[in-house]
Amino acid sequence: MLKNYYTIFISSPQAGKSRQLSCHKSTFYISIFFLLLFLVGDGIAIFKYFESAHLQKENSKLKTENDKLEGIASIVDEIEKKESFIRDFLGLEKSSSSMGGLGQGGTDAYFTDRSLSFPRDVTTLVSPQSSQHNQSPKVKALCLKKNLEGIVDELIDRKSEWDTKPTLLPVETDEYWISSGFGWRKSPFTGRREFHGGLDIASRRGTPIIAPADGTVISVGKDRYLGKFIKIAHRDNLITLYGHLLEHKVKKGEGVTRGTVIGLMGNTGLSTGHHLHYGVQVDKKSVNPNHYILNTPASQTVLAKR
Repeated sequence: MLKNYYTIFISSPQAGKSRQLSCHKSTFYISIFFLLLFLVGDGIAIFKYFESAHLQKENSKLKTENDKLEGIASIVDEIEKKESFIRDFLGLEKSSSSMGGLGQGGTDAYFTDRSLSFPRDVTTLVSPQSSQHNQSPKVKALCLKKNLEGIVDELIDRKSEWDTKPTLLPVETDEYWISSGFGWRKSPFTGRREFHGGLDIASRRGTPIIAPADGTVISVGKDRYLGKFIKIAHRDNLITLYGHLLEHKVKKGEGVTRGTVIGLMGNTGLSTGHHLHYGVQVDKKSVNPNHYILNTPASQTVLAKR
């Protein structure tokens, strides 16, 4: 009978006593089985716990990343709208692709009817073929980055052009009036019909006269009719003329930038009062300066066209 039993001795080193337990083999094996089963179960439970904790951490990280991507996508959408507005403002054509891109510009032209012309061509930078909904925020952001870089380059190029266009009224004061516009008029001296090739801008004696654009002074002198005058050459064979000056503030050959004071308003030459005769010539032909000036109030513009 004892062969079917196992005896387990338990002793205490301190007390010097020992105990013994006897159990049937089947009971021992069953106990071992359940012990192993318990250990394996606990091991699996612990593994599952750590696995679940890891997955929760990954899910939390992915959710955070997804929230960031959604935020980026929202920002990219706003930038797209602003980029589209800038292209419309600059007159740049939109690409047929969802991301747009910079289209090609128009041909060379001068300002007409007080509107700006944009002569430079702009090459399409990005033309992704996939739809906007299928593009990741990263791809869209990269496309926008290239498009915006192209727009910045275009603005820099155009700034150099705009700086040489006489878009400012050449008097540094708000107290002025257009005493005579461009075109046919009755001569204040002879009473006969004559062609007036510029604008007469009247104000107080000594009013500063400014360069309306970047250029180079090509002539400074005195004329029987224009009195003291200045001529400034700009790009595209464009020349601006300033007559009846009280005083010159620049010399021949001097480079000027937009806003530079070049002289003072006077009453020299053939003149009926203190004013500036302001003329614009393109290819040596007089054109209406009002077609270039962008900071003239509407009331003054209408008077200047009469």
